[in-house]
Amino acid sequence: MTGGGEASPSAGDARVQLERILRSAGFRKSERLRRFLRAAVEAALAGEQLKEYSLGRDVFDRGAGYDPRTDSIVRVEAGRLRRKLDQYYETEGRADRVRIALNAGSYVPVFSRREALEETGVAALDPNTVAVLPFANLSPEPEQGYFCDGITEDIINALTTVPELKVIGRASVFTLRDTQADVREIGGKLGAGTIVEGSVRRAAGVLRISTKLIHAESRLALWSGMFDRPVGDIFAIKDEIAGAIAGTLRVTLGFDPKPPLRDGAPSIEAYTLYLKGLQAANRLDLEGNRTAIELFGRAISLFPDYALAHAALANLYASSALISVMRPAEVMPRAKSGAMEALRLEPRLAQAFAALGWVTFFFDRDWEQGLALTRRAVAIAPSYAFGHFAQGACHTILGRFDEAIGFFDIALRLDPLSLRVIRGMAWTLSAAGRFEEAERRALSAVELEPDSAEPYYMLALIYLHRRRIGDALAAIGEGHRGSPTPLAQGLEAAILAAQGDHQGALRIVERLRSYPDWVDPIIFSRIYLELGEIERAIEYVAKSIEERSPLAPYVATDPLFGRLRGDRRLRELLAPLGLEVSRDGVSR
Repeated sequence: MTGGGEASPSAGDARVQLERILRSAGFRKSERLRRFLRAAVEAALAGEQLKEYSLGRDVFDRGAGYDPRTDSIVRVEAGRLRRKLDQYYETEGRADRVRIALNAGSYVPVFSRREALEETGVAALDPNTVAVLPFANLSPEPEQGYFCDGITEDIINALTTVPELKVIGRASVFTLRDTQADVREIGGKLGAGTIVEGSVRRAAGVLRISTKLIHAESRLALWSGMFDRPVGDIFAIKDEIAGAIAGTLRVTLGFDPKPPLRDGAPSIEAYTLYLKGLQAANRLDLEGNRTAIELFGRAISLFPDYALAHAALANLYASSALISVMRPAEVMPRAKSGAMEALRLEPRLAQAFAALGWVTFFFDRDWEQGLALTRRAVAIAPSYAFGHFAQGACHTILGRFDEAIGFFDIALRLDPLSLRVIRGMAWTLSAAGRFEEAERRALSAVELEPDSAEPYYMLALIYLHRRRIGDALAAIGEGHRGSPTPLAQGLEAAILAAQGDHQGALRIVERLRSYPDWVDPIIFSRIYLELGEIERAIEYVAKSIEERSPLAPYVATDPLFGRLRGDRRLRELLAPLGLEVSRDGVSR
């Protein structure tokens, strides 16, 4: 591919950028230009030469009798496409690192990389990027904080379905709770040009909700509203607020919002259980998972038609299997059942499609259908960061690292302070052999959440990949502040084995064997690999595959297993999964 400056974009980078452009406000409603741009990009990536005749016939439906000499449709539309691309890169795409251009007199797109914003000094604040800050609790009861968080989250969920907006994810905005920074500084941290802030006061059975929509750079209020309603009307209030915000954005940004999606909460009691479950799940630890499962389950048992609670429980079950704290055979079928029930109740629930895609990909091992379901989640809610995260994780399994990194990049733009997204990006960069970038990402996560164990574990794994054993031990020591999970203990044992402390590693193995809950066999496989016991390492890979562990397919791309990639036995184990392994990586 052509380009200047740093290395030209890969085909994967170009395709991710194409999808980003096609989802933008300027292109979403122009089907003709969308078809033109897609045809031109795909032809260029395939090394094919586009002719004016074939474009007129195939893209603009002119038929076999089309004559370019008398019909200028292609030339006219090419001019429109060039102007649309220029307009995109001046507005929504001004922060994009990959540029797709169509030079005058040519139908062949040119791909190039652009310098980062901080290097060019281009303003990053886009008014179409919206951050909904946590609503402040002005009531004396701490319990009221759940309602404040719920209103915040519901407005975020409603706005993620508006294709013309980029909505910053929950993890990032809640990181800034109680910050003393003003809206311009917050906008700069999140890359958001529009800020929503508000407060909730509850007294004598009445809710008073105040909210403002603010232009971050100028600090000017675009709209403000005050809502006084009985407590029982909370569901109507949050929909009303989301609709008012979307309507204001329609006037100021020029698009037509769709009505917000109803979440199906049947009562205050169910809603409170759901919100408490979310708060527990967002701790990202085993105890939080268990608490959240109980709370979501209680909400569903009391009110079986609560679609969002079914979807939340499904996602929690699926993620519990992925982080090796619950046996896949027990929880993945529950996740699938919950996601399907959520979709029966609400057929356009992005969270349910993401959960179903997660199960279909990582448990059923139907790679393409799983990917299709995650794409469906993003089609419904373009700003749903977890949907892009899920696509990145799926592409990593398949060794499509350029595509995976592209999707993680989108997820990070939507949720730049999310520990989970940063961790996913760091893992994929490491699997792709880009260890220095992976280390920078992991260090940024440590800086973001210095009291969390997860960033240190990711950092320790990257150091183990790079054989920086002393640094890996130091990082794992920082992570072991609470009760480490089996996955974390297994990582420590692998590091000790790599250091030569085989007795220390085997003591942890014995401890894991007596662990009361499920321990993913892949954990033992990593340890035995570092101990040099190849037969046992492969034996445990086989057990992990048999257990349908979501981590088992990562063997094909995990740098720790690189030394096994030439082993016939590993090839034979992964072949039934549809994964073909080579010494250089994995392909399908």
